[in-house]
Amino acid sequence: MKSLPLLSFLAATPVAVAQAQTHDHHGMSAVKSSSPHASPAVAGLAPGTPAAAFHRQMDSVMTVMDRGMQQMGGVPPTNIDASFAAMMVPHHQGAVDMARLQLLYGQDPALRRLAQSIIAEQQVEIQQMNAWLRQHGAAAKPSSAPAQH
Repeated sequence: MKSLPLLSFLAATPVAVAQAQTHDHHGMSAVKSSSPHASPAVAGLAPGTPAAAFHRQMDSVMTVMDRGMQQMGGVPPTNIDASFAAMMVPHHQGAVDMARLQLLYGQDPALRRLAQSIIAEQQVEIQQMNAWLRQHGAAAKPSSAPAQH
């Protein structure tokens, strides 16, 4: 059965992204519900529906990602290379978290495959950027480290 590896993958993510966003998995305080990314169209969705949950969680992911990019893991803004890597870590983690939401809520097989690919590729790139930051003495603070799911 093709969905078994996917189910195993999702089971390996502690209670999935839905609850991960309410915890401090990016090393930042919990995200408030008033996201600058909230779409006015989402306000019309019935509470408790999968679409409402998806959009609420997506807004949360975007807010956490933006905050991480702004904080840059404490890297001095004068170091352009380190700034790039430090901002890309939460940016890529945001992509991973968004892709996980697609796997939780999405139905389209092509988009689900794309989401799986995004997760795999972005996690490798997060590791590469964190390694670069460590090698150059600019290791990002834990607040911008990738979530451990």
